[in-house]
Amino acid sequence: MTARGNSRDARTRGRSRAKSALLAGAALSVLALATTPALAQAGLGELGANVSVPEGTQLFLAADTVTYDSERGVVTATGGIQIDYGAYKLVSRNIVYDQKARRLVASGDVELIEPTGNRIYADSIDLTDDFANGFVRALRIETPDNTRFAAGQAVRQDAEVTTFEQGVYTACEACEKNPERPPLWQVKARRIVWDQKNKVIRYYGARFEFFGKPLAYLPYFASPDPTVKRQSGLLAPSFKSSSDTGFGVRIPYYFAIDDTSDATVAGTYFSKQGFLGEVEYRKATENGYFTLQTAGIAQRDPDAFGDFRSDNVTTTLDPSDTDRGMIGTTGRFAINERWTFGWDVLAQSDTNFSNVYDIENFSQIYHTSEIYLTGLGEQSFFDLRAQKFDAQTENTLISDVQPYALPTLDYQRIEENSVLGGQLQFDANMTHLRRDDTSAGYLLICQSQFLDNSVCDGSRGFPFRTDYFRRATLEGDYSRASVDAKWKRTFTTEAGLQLTPSASARGDLYRADMSATGYQFDGTRFGDTDVNEAGGRAMATAGLEARYPFLIENGSATHIVTPIAQLLVRPDEMDAGRLPNEDAQSLVFNASNLFDEDKFSGYDRIEGGTRANVGVQYAGIFGAGYAIDALIGQSFHLAGENPYAQVDLALVGFDSGLETDRSDYVSAVALSTPFGLNLGAQGRFDEESLALNRADLMAGVSYKKVDTSVTYSQIAAQPIYGFAEDRNQVTASATVRVTDQIRTFGSLSYDIQNSAIIDRTLGIGYADECFSLIAQYQQTEDRYNLDTSETKVLFKLSLRTLADAEFGYGLGSSN
Repeated sequence: MTARGNSRDARTRGRSRAKSALLAGAALSVLALATTPALAQAGLGELGANVSVPEGTQLFLAADTVTYDSERGVVTATGGIQIDYGAYKLVSRNIVYDQKARRLVASGDVELIEPTGNRIYADSIDLTDDFANGFVRALRIETPDNTRFAAGQAVRQDAEVTTFEQGVYTACEACEKNPERPPLWQVKARRIVWDQKNKVIRYYGARFEFFGKPLAYLPYFASPDPTVKRQSGLLAPSFKSSSDTGFGVRIPYYFAIDDTSDATVAGTYFSKQGFLGEVEYRKATENGYFTLQTAGIAQRDPDAFGDFRSDNVTTTLDPSDTDRGMIGTTGRFAINERWTFGWDVLAQSDTNFSNVYDIENFSQIYHTSEIYLTGLGEQSFFDLRAQKFDAQTENTLISDVQPYALPTLDYQRIEENSVLGGQLQFDANMTHLRRDDTSAGYLLICQSQFLDNSVCDGSRGFPFRTDYFRRATLEGDYSRASVDAKWKRTFTTEAGLQLTPSASARGDLYRADMSATGYQFDGTRFGDTDVNEAGGRAMATAGLEARYPFLIENGSATHIVTPIAQLLVRPDEMDAGRLPNEDAQSLVFNASNLFDEDKFSGYDRIEGGTRANVGVQYAGIFGAGYAIDALIGQSFHLAGENPYAQVDLALVGFDSGLETDRSDYVSAVALSTPFGLNLGAQGRFDEESLALNRADLMAGVSYKKVDTSVTYSQIAAQPIYGFAEDRNQVTASATVRVTDQIRTFGSLSYDIQNSAIIDRTLGIGYADECFSLIAQYQQTEDRYNLDTSETKVLFKLSLRTLADAEFGYGLGSSN
């Protein structure tokens, strides 16, 4: 225990005051002895909360003047007072401690810093020496998470409850230039009771103010203690609206079950459909987490959803059912540092319940239900999944044909040690797919006419529109196991020529029992198809790639020109087009995959035949931060059957630019500048006429507070896929940071060919340390998408530490 009295007056007034200084030192010892046991037991806390000080902690006091009245048992300290007691610090101008009454009074610019980081400011504090009870005038509290209390006076009782009279609460900082200006938002109340034991703040006669102006009044409400991260209680309501469900108010209640689990129960009443109930349970473990979620409703007006109608096609919808619901669960667990197990599974009464009622975590239009096991080694990767694909659209023709993948397995390993001086890589894939339904040919939207110009009256039985195409799907079972080994090595000659020989070998085992009706196999004729066979196939490839970069330096500019030639020798693809194609249906030939050994996107198709790929690559670096990258090239089918000209069950390859012996030309160029402008372009040009078959243009500007981007895509007509005319689409987006707190944003997608807006979004957002607001308008009208077109307005409001609210309003939708 140390105590120090530092009295300048005693030194100036001579030895007659020496006795007083000694008495002052004794008085401080008495003060320390009197207060230490109580402080060690209760601590100072948040205005006296239970934050203990280690037993035996010494109290240190420094002051300009300290006096002790032994008769009354009163210790007085004045001038520059500082008390350090464990992690507590108290600063004041005056302190009076009454030993008999066991009361401590600090006055004059009082500041108390607690171990929790709270800073308490007051004109005066009158407390018992155990800090359990007391009275504070002109109080202000600042917590570590930047929340603030203020009151004309406050009373503390039982070391647990602090009552603020005429109190104010806010999470906003005071204006630095004008501290007297009201904060952005604050809650003023006749009385604020801070119950630190139960971690709750109660407001009586509360008034919400924005910029000092009253906005709303509540006779009573409660919120969690700012230090509380999780506490049971009502959460802020949210609002929803759509033409099918009507206006809805969602009221959630949160349960903090224990330190590792919690739950949310919510009820939403929709003006058209009635009451929707939701429950979500969450549990954290030492190595992961899992959730369980359910929702359900007994619809009051199911006929409000109607049918999905598109000219001659009418589909009876599951939403017409009265009772609808879902069960969903997610989980993820780290088995060890290399292996992870998890799942994301949705089961619901119909195809799109979770999307229609905006069930959190499961509302996306395209959701994948899956169970997975992944492993990541230093040179290998393992991924095993069982999947079900959920298409939450009103068109059951799309959702019903989604397959089950039970399971898919991907494995890759790159050998750490070189083999014959090169890199050896193994890839393996195993897939079993099942589909319980098939689309009846191309049962889509009949807009004008068939490809053969016959009248679209539905008499053919397979109506579709010429500007929209969907491949036929096959029902049944399909299994495939594939193993692929690849080797390559690069040699560099003294002249700079880079030669990369490569070799690969692949083998597949398969079993297919699938069929489809109304299959359009060559773009003009309709018929049925059936695949029922088992067997194997193999592919071996020998390749050689040559690159010869030329370096040209000219002043401050550097140019690298690299001619590239690649030769791939292999036999024809076995069973080309005869097997189901489920994972290689996407094929876009451009500069990015010109030198790929196999340009198919999946395992179900294999590129066969001898092929040469040639091109020239350019890279230029100029002074002041300018740079250009460019590539132009072409692919040549030299021998064997061209796999991209073969008819497969998904009609992949037609109009790709690779179906002829000499492919279309592909090119790409990108420009970056030091002032935030970036440009890019990709093009595919007809090998004979140089007509533009596909173009993608990109531009982006980031300058000071403005970020913009523009993308333009043009795809030439593809009659075989039902696109009789060119498609042109442009998308533009922009974000403007008006201030550090305010930003505006917007985007627009426009279908040039049909003179129609596809999607437009406009919004404004505000965010600072205590408040955020986003207002957004969105309209979607995509004639190439069978999802419902809609227009909606969304508002999101957050008062930090106090409330969050969301309001969405559908202005209308059409099928």
